Amino acid sequence: MLRTIYRRMSTRGSSLISDPLRPDRITKSQADSSFPKPRFVSLDLWGTLYTPKRPIPESYHAISSKEFNIDKSLESIKEEFPKLHDQMLEEYPNYGKYSDDIQNSNDWWSELIVKLYGLPHFSKDEKSAQFCDRLLDYFSSAEAYKLYDDVKPVLDTLVKNHIRLIASSNSDDRCFPIMKSLGIDKYFTTPQVYISYDLGTEKPERAFFRSIATELYKVDKSKEPKLSMQEFLESMWHVGDSYEKDFVGAVKAGWNGVLVDRPKTSVFFRNGPQNTQVSNDCFEAQATDTLDSDELVMIANNRVAVSSLRELIRLFNLKQ
Repeated sequence: MLRTIYRRMSTRGSSLISDPLRPDRITKSQADSSFPKPRFVSLDLWGTLYTPKRPIPESYHAISSKEFNIDKSLESIKEEFPKLHDQMLEEYPNYGKYSDDIQNSNDWWSELIVKLYGLPHFSKDEKSAQFCDRLLDYFSSAEAYKLYDDVKPVLDTLVKNHIRLIASSNSDDRCFPIMKSLGIDKYFTTPQVYISYDLGTEKPERAFFRSIATELYKVDKSKEPKLSMQEFLESMWHVGDSYEKDFVGAVKAGWNGVLVDRPKTSVFFRNGPQNTQVSNDCFEAQATDTLDSDELVMIANNRVAVSSLRELIRLFNLKQ
């Protein structure tokens, strides 16, 4: 998610492919112009395009107490849900996809639900099954989620400028009905929605990003025989709200990265526009006279932080 100018990294003595986070390979952008149009813009889903309308435990509590008369306090749900979620992922990784005991992701979530509420198993009790189905339906639709205000205008602009979009998410297959319910499925064709459930690996693993890049590169390479993987990766951008999973993961895999920091709580925005040295586990560089503003911070030649998706329009100088 997020960066500065395509200027081939080789011209600056650095390669996006070879250890891109080494401080001696990072040059803070000194440019005051926008980037060339990307080949692909990859977008995270949860927290980047959409977000829950209210905290997850509150939704669980409201549905269980008001619709099913199940007596369980909100406080206990808040305390137990994250622990149980982690236990389930440890026992049945990737939402149970490779487990003999779990048939699909819906069963994985249903197992979590009956354990959380101490209910009879959903396969043997009709009320438990109905309760699980209600929660699953709720969390698979716009009933539970909302788009950020900038999403559709920016997606429309990206498409209008003939930028190919892909979605890259640590998610199970419930993301598909969510996207459809929110009206954003039309921006992404199914082969270009990449989820950890299908790939068998998740962000920030390099394998996640590399598997996507390899598939897309083969298609473009067939049309452009002289296209190198390095050149291809230099025009690939991933945009997401997680510093580690989206931002660092993408850059380590050789992509350009854009961190979406809507509340401006990251070090990049807390310190204001970066016209002084930036130094942390990923960045050490100097900059002057850049695209930096209150809403966009240029961090290095292939990484950027923004507080709104609208900054992508300025970053790539797109027509609206």
